Amino acid sequence: MPSNERPTWFWLTLWCLFVLGVQPWSSRVAAPQGTTGSTNSIAKGMLLGAVFLVALAATRPGFRTRVNPTSWLYVMYVLFACATVFLLAEPMGPLTRLARFLIGLVLVFLLWRPLVQVPERLVRAHLWAHLLLAATVVLSLAYAPSEAWRPLRSLGGGYRLQGVIIPMLPPRVGEVGAILLGLALIGLVCRKLATLPAVALVGLGGVLIAASRTRTSAAALAFGLVLALIITRRTWAGRIMSFSVPALLGLAFLTIGSLQTWLLRGQGTQQITSLSGRTTSWQAVLDEKVSLQTAIIGHGLGNKRVLLRRGEGDIDVMAIDNSWLGLYWETGLLAVTIVAIAVIVAWVAVLRAPTPYIRACGAMLLGYVTVASLNESGLSDLSSMTVHLLVAAAICDADRLRKRKLELAAH
Repeated sequence: MPSNERPTWFWLTLWCLFVLGVQPWSSRVAAPQGTTGSTNSIAKGMLLGAVFLVALAATRPGFRTRVNPTSWLYVMYVLFACATVFLLAEPMGPLTRLARFLIGLVLVFLLWRPLVQVPERLVRAHLWAHLLLAATVVLSLAYAPSEAWRPLRSLGGGYRLQGVIIPMLPPRVGEVGAILLGLALIGLVCRKLATLPAVALVGLGGVLIAASRTRTSAAALAFGLVLALIITRRTWAGRIMSFSVPALLGLAFLTIGSLQTWLLRGQGTQQITSLSGRTTSWQAVLDEKVSLQTAIIGHGLGNKRVLLRRGEGDIDVMAIDNSWLGLYWETGLLAVTIVAIAVIVAWVAVLRAPTPYIRACGAMLLGYVTVASLNESGLSDLSSMTVHLLVAAAICDADRLRKRKLELAAH
């Protein structure tokens, strides 16, 4: 059956499985706080490969596609990273990671005609995918309630919700809730979703953010929604009034005690100001004295941690947890430049999208990525954060192309 004759649910299912395959399935879910673990890359690789083969088999020969500028820049990044990998002593691991990244990019190209060409369809698929992930987190509470609540031993007091059926740490649960809430709220306001389902999705997303106690996701979502509100207002008065939303949110956190407790998570002043210790590794990256070659091409793909020497014989290993510093550390300033240009080009596409609904969805997704990238890693490989970026760029580029075709047809 040709690809354009496949039912819509077939392509929506493929996208849900693709999003499922880029989630960081963490083996640290069942481990106590502070222990180490590795991502289950084999299962994700098999799932991603299966989705790619099914999409390739369902696509007829000679298919037409469109590659937006943001995706082209990410292809350039992958090719550059492949060239630098051969400077490493053991290049097979990073090459496998880059091959997975390239497969994900090609999969998006394959899905242009059945899914991306109609941007509302891709937004719906992305919403369904996060509803599926949210459902697995909720089912984890019934399946293994003792494992679903992760104690906050090193960060403060209390517990955080995590996924068990699909192993997801609390920050990822918060991200799933944020994307679910954001897309559902925009769909409700733009009348793309019925009231009852939209309110249920918004409530589920809010519960996931609150139960996971993920401040980064909450801040990134608020930033994305405010941006979506501002750029869809037609008058300057409406745009100025949009700033009242973050002002009211800030006032609520200052005056409501339960919100302050959620925000602080039992941490002291030092932990809050150091962003739970993240600034220590950031400063180590910035203070590292490197050669010109290392500054340009980095230390090698896969080096996401830094060694901290705190005295004689006292060595600690810390994750960088910053997409931009992580890019610099792994693949150097040239990679940072390529990805930064990709983000800027994506923002241009968002601002030029003619349909308010698509422009709002793109702004929310890209606003989330812009804020979350400062406090989390992900933009250097095929992660959920990169997928949000690619979706925002793709839907806005497709929306502009659709308007151009309609104008040509009218003339």
